[in-house]
Amino acid sequence: MPSPEIEHHRNEQPAELISGVISDAPDLAIAEVDKLKAEAVTQVKTVGEEVKIVSVGALILTVAAIMLGVAISLAIAALGLPAWAGFGIVAVVFGGAGYLFITKRRAVAKAAS
Repeated sequence: MPSPEIEHHRNEQPAELISGVISDAPDLAIAEVDKLKAEAVTQVKTVGEEVKIVSVGALILTVAAIMLGVAISLAIAALGLPAWAGFGIVAVVFGGAGYLFITKRRAVAKAAS
């Protein structure tokens, strides 16, 4: 059973219907923009929270990597090399690994674009 509102619109002339649609269009556009703004604000808040969590995780992983480097350096020193040599070897290895990660990232970015 059609609603009374639909029955009312069936009796309107096409010019009246088009006029009604045109007069409603700005309201609909404003409502859509407001909805998009609200969604954007919500997404920004969510991303902000994720960035905080990832930052804390990255800090913890950085401390773990430093401690691992110190442990490996001291293990090398325990093998009879001077401590400075152990730390130097670990620094070169970590630096090489970092360089490889950076160059791989660039290669992946170039392939993706």
